[in-house]
Amino acid sequence: MSIRRPLAALAIAATALLPLGCSHDVTHLRDILFQATRHGGTEDTYALHVADLTTRRLIKGDSVSSRGFPRWSPDGRAIAFVREFGDSDQLYVLDTVGGTPRRIAAQLRGTSGFPDWSPDGKSILFTAGANYEHEGVYIIGTDGSGLRALLSDSVNEYRYPSWAPDGKQFTVATWSPSGSAILVVELASGSRRQVLAADTVYLDCPQWSPKGTELLLTVYPSRVYPWKSSVTDARADLALFDFRSGRLRFVTTDHDKLNNYGRWSPDARWIVFQSDRHAPPFRDSTAAHYRFDSLEIYIVRPDGSGLRRLTTNTYFDGHPSW
Repeated sequence: MSIRRPLAALAIAATALLPLGCSHDVTHLRDILFQATRHGGTEDTYALHVADLTTRRLIKGDSVSSRGFPRWSPDGRAIAFVREFGDSDQLYVLDTVGGTPRRIAAQLRGTSGFPDWSPDGKSILFTAGANYEHEGVYIIGTDGSGLRALLSDSVNEYRYPSWAPDGKQFTVATWSPSGSAILVVELASGSRRQVLAADTVYLDCPQWSPKGTELLLTVYPSRVYPWKSSVTDARADLALFDFRSGRLRFVTTDHDKLNNYGRWSPDARWIVFQSDRHAPPFRDSTAAHYRFDSLEIYIVRPDGSGLRRLTTNTYFDGHPSW
C-alpha cells in the first residue's frame, strides 16, 4: 500500500480532550515511563503513576548526558534505556529499580536508540550507527551476549524497531531520499516485506499492537526527513495500520500540532504519546523548533476517544512507554 495523497485528504476521526481523571482500565496498569527535564537541568527517566498522576525519578542524568527512551521489560522488573551525549549514545539495562545500571553493546560506537524488549524478555532490538541518519537495526541478549546486525546499508536509515507479539518478526520504519516506508522483517531468515510506503508524507515510529493485528505509527505531513536541524516543521499525527484490511486510520487529527512517539498499553486499550497540542500557536516557522520544549504526556484510546493530558508543567516530558 502506498500513500499518494496529502495528509489532510485522508479520512480522519475526531478527538476531544476529556476532564482529567482515569477509569479503572487505566489505573490498574503499570506506571508509564518517560524522559523529562526538571529543575537542575538534567534529563532523567521518570515513572508516572496513572491512578494519582504522581511521578518519581528512577534514573538520574548528569550535566553531560541524559537518560531517555526507557522501556519496561515484559515482566515489569527491568528497564532498558539510552544514555545520550548529543552526538553519541550508550545502551543500558537497569535490572531492578534502585540498582546500578549496566551497559550493554559497549563495542558499538556512535548512536544508539529505540530499545525494545523481546516478548520473552531475553533479547533487545535497538538501532545503532555512525550517526543518526545512517542507523541500522541490531539485536543483543539482555545479558549483553549475542550482538549482531539485522539490517544495515549505506542508503536507508532504520528507526524504531518493534517486536511482533510472536517474537518471530519485527517492524521498523525506514527512510531514504526516495521516501519512507514501514517494513516487517522475519528474524530467522532476515526476509523483509514492505507493508506501507509513502512519497508525500513521512512514516515513523511503528509499534506492533499487543494483539498483533495493527501497527501504531506517526505520520508527518511532509516527505521531508523531519529530524534534520534545518527542518522547522514539527507537525504529526498518530495513525493505525490494519494488517487485514490494509487501511490506515488516524487516531489524532491536529494537523497543526505535534502528536508522536505513540506506545500501546499492555492490554491494547490505550495509547500513550507525547504532544504539544496544549501549546499556543507559533507565529513564525523558526519557533517550531521550540515545540519540543512544550511536550507533555497524553493518553488516548485507539478509536480516538478518551483523550487525557497526564503531565502539566513548563519542562520537556517525552518518549513515554507503558
